[in-house]
Amino acid sequence: MPRPRTLRLALAVLAVAVSVTGCTSSRGTATVSSDGAGVIGVSLPSTADAGWERGGNALAQELTARGYRVDLQFAASDARTQDAQVRNMVTKGADAVIVAPVASAELSTALGAAVDEGVPVVQFGRALPELPAGGAFAADPSELGRVQAEALLADLAEATPTAPSTAGAFSTPGPASQGPDAAVSDSAVPNSAVPDSAVPDSAVPDSAVPDPAAAGEGVVRLAVLAGVPSDAWGAERYTAALEALEPAVAAGTIEIVSGATLESAALGQDTAEQRAEAAEKRVRELRAGAPEEAPTAVLALDDAVTRGVVTALTTDPPVEETAPPSASPSASSTASPSPPPTGAVDPTTEAAPAVLVVGSGADPLTVRALRDGDIDATAFADPRALVAATADAVESLLAGRAVADDGESPLPGTAGASVSPSMLRADDVEELVASGWVSTAEL
Repeated sequence: MPRPRTLRLALAVLAVAVSVTGCTSSRGTATVSSDGAGVIGVSLPSTADAGWERGGNALAQELTARGYRVDLQFAASDARTQDAQVRNMVTKGADAVIVAPVASAELSTALGAAVDEGVPVVQFGRALPELPAGGAFAADPSELGRVQAEALLADLAEATPTAPSTAGAFSTPGPASQGPDAAVSDSAVPNSAVPDSAVPDSAVPDSAVPDPAAAGEGVVRLAVLAGVPSDAWGAERYTAALEALEPAVAAGTIEIVSGATLESAALGQDTAEQRAEAAEKRVRELRAGAPEEAPTAVLALDDAVTRGVVTALTTDPPVEETAPPSASPSASSTASPSPPPTGAVDPTTEAAPAVLVVGSGADPLTVRALRDGDIDATAFADPRALVAATADAVESLLAGRAVADDGESPLPGTAGASVSPSMLRADDVEELVASGWVSTAEL
């Protein structure tokens, strides 16, 4: 089957394997030396997300190949740590700073001081309009959210209902129907163009809005999980996803049982590790109740959140959430048994229905779940596709030249470029491995 244009182009560009090394702690520094065309400070959120670690290492390798010395640091998802990192980079004489901002409030003063000192600033991977930047290279959060929601609608429309005894459950389509040909109709998102990354060359179904009633099933029960509620970038992604889902919600074919507002969808945890743990806990709790109330679909709008969802669906509850072993029969054995602890599934009740999951990112855990059919699809905006353009921008700013602008900058009024996300499915894993993003050993 033909592959979506954006995925074909991205993987063609990245066919040369990326071999990089760097810091593996959540907060640390990896200084890469060269003969020295200058020193470039790079501050990224965290190594907990593969996108930041591998994107940062690829960026460091590219800059080093161009003769720069690179000071690559990770902020453990802490805005104050990132603020201190950027200040130290400027104090130590960095010629330019590349940053994926954790938050705007804490970083605005440090970046403003860098600009005042004549140190160019380039945003990479995430772009926040409140912060100064001579160039911006990142995915569009609105496009990420919209593409995920459209993929969910398309896959729900194609999903095969299970036996009537498991109300509302859906079985995930097999590999043949999970490929890039799972398409989305323009009718799912009125007055908006469906991005190329979501629409393959093959024909699309007549409607991307699921019709469970026609299949003899009930309403799709959807749980939406997001990241930090105060994160403007994540909020934009959530809003776009909900707008794409609105026709199905209005038609009554989807009921958002959790996460109908950003405040209820957001997990409120700052670090990637905390968000993953919170997502795991929430999914376990949602599935611990009556089967007819448990979600039949999950939309995870964050890489760490997706890892938490995968863990909840593929592993047993932690030891502390497991009910204690039954006591020996005694005179009190006729008393009503204690209810299972929060997060544990009561073995006396019917199992929760199967869940169709659309997630985010291409961490090894997520890719393994994709390969094994534990999740249906994941949105992947490969940061390596932005590395060359980001390095070009640094060279231009240091030389006093204008930064090249392809007209698709994620920040209006700022030169830059964007990478379109691809929806990866099980049959894309082999090609992802071939691109050098993940190894077979990691899977």
